[in-house]
Amino acid sequence: MKTLFTRLFFAFIISITTASVRAQVDINDSLALVDLYNNTNGPEWHTHTNWLQGPVSTWYGIALTDDNKRVSAIYMDNNNLEGNLPHSLGNLSALSFLNLGNNDLTNSIPPELGNLLYLSVLGLYNNKLSGSIPTELGNLFNLTYLDLVNNQLSGSIPPELGNLTNLQELHLYFNQLNGSIPPELGNLTKLTFLYLFYNQLSGSIPPELGNLTNLAYLYLSNNNLSGSIPPELGNLSYLSTLGLYNNKLSGSIPPELSNLTNLTELGLSNNQLSGSIPSDLGNLTNLDALFLDNNQLSGSIPPELGNLINLYYLYLNNNKLSGSISPALGNLSRLGDLNLSNNKLSGSIPSSIANMNNLYSLDLSYNRFSFDGMELIAQIFPFAKYNTQAILTPHINGNAISVSAGGTLPNNTYTWYKKGEAGKTRIMGDSVFHPTENGVYAVRVQNSIAKHLNLFSDTISYTAPIALNTFSAGNAQKNVNNSFSVYPNPVKNVLNIHAGGSASFSLLDQSGKVLLTKDITRSGSMNVSNFTAGVYYLKNTNTGDVKKVVIAR
Repeated sequence: MKTLFTRLFFAFIISITTASVRAQVDINDSLALVDLYNNTNGPEWHTHTNWLQGPVSTWYGIALTDDNKRVSAIYMDNNNLEGNLPHSLGNLSALSFLNLGNNDLTNSIPPELGNLLYLSVLGLYNNKLSGSIPTELGNLFNLTYLDLVNNQLSGSIPPELGNLTNLQELHLYFNQLNGSIPPELGNLTKLTFLYLFYNQLSGSIPPELGNLTNLAYLYLSNNNLSGSIPPELGNLSYLSTLGLYNNKLSGSIPPELSNLTNLTELGLSNNQLSGSIPSDLGNLTNLDALFLDNNQLSGSIPPELGNLINLYYLYLNNNKLSGSISPALGNLSRLGDLNLSNNKLSGSIPSSIANMNNLYSLDLSYNRFSFDGMELIAQIFPFAKYNTQAILTPHINGNAISVSAGGTLPNNTYTWYKKGEAGKTRIMGDSVFHPTENGVYAVRVQNSIAKHLNLFSDTISYTAPIALNTFSAGNAQKNVNNSFSVYPNPVKNVLNIHAGGSASFSLLDQSGKVLLTKDITRSGSMNVSNFTAGVYYLKNTNTGDVKKVVIAR
């Protein structure tokens, strides 16, 4: 950015001949330079070659006009100037280049600088200047470059700056400027850079900024701007970067922003934007970064975002987005950083996400996903974050409680809890639980592949049928080591029973009705080929122990 100063300065230097000076430098110019030296601790400058000693033409950082009578340029960037700028600088009426950036200048900017009508470049960046921006700077009609970055300037931006119709770059960021953005800045139609970020600007964004049709970079971020984003910004057809993040902007994202086909970065993070993401943003095929996080956006993620094949950063986290992830996002093969966390997204993860082979950061946490697709995520993107999803809702169907946790069923483990009791029932590969006593139940589901995610259910109250309450339910499923064993389970035709002694066994359906009874000594079997597929219970009538039996067809 500062290379413009260097180029212009060397252009001045080249214009100076090595011949002896034949004309005396204007006395007022000489005195202004002496004031600059004295006011800014000249003896301690890093370089002050020939100052106050030889001819002005030989003083370090000074260039003269062709006739050697007037000072045309002062280049003192990073030269340890300390103190105040003298008002007499306003006497250098032939000055066209003034760069005093990267020093330790304090106090205010002299309003007399507004007298420098030939000034083309003014750089006072990276100092400790305070006070307001002088309205007199609006007189500098020839100014092409104004840089007051990283000072302690306060007050409002003078609307008079709108008079600088030759201005190409305006840099005012990292100050303490307040008030609104003057709509008069819309007059600066030659502007290519407008940097006002990291201030305390408030009010709305003037729609007049849509007149700046040569603008390539617009940064208004880190302020207190409010109101909606003007659709007129869609007129800035040359715009490469639009940064409006960290403000208080509200309303919807204007679909007119989709006209900015040269845009490589769109930053709207940390505002109060609402409504849906315009599908027309899929037209911005040159986008490298799309930051819409930390807003109140709702609706689904438009599949048209899959057209943004040059996208590297996509941040949609901390919104209210819902629905599923479109398979079209799998087209974003260049994507390196995808953050969809803290939304209401659900459904399965599309297999096309595997096409994102450049992905190094993926965050799907704090949504409503289940294990559907998470096994794929865990295997392809081991660095991915997908922990903490929404609470599952359990359902009662007849005498069973079930949850839907997705994933490959044999990879899931369901651990059921009864509120108020320390015991638990662990069931492998079966989302249906058959309690045998009244109570309030909940479940934790784990997956052997997607190991970073534990799904928890809400609690649900269950009232067991009267017949099942006679099962001595305390032993029914809490005790994994019951006093008998059965196999195979699931069973098709013959159920083998090992009792370890003599006992009578009854097969019951889910209502508690006894279907079949058989006495067994140590081991025996039951023929269950006549029963339909489903869940049954085998009860040791001697001990009250119960085991769940699944008949499969």
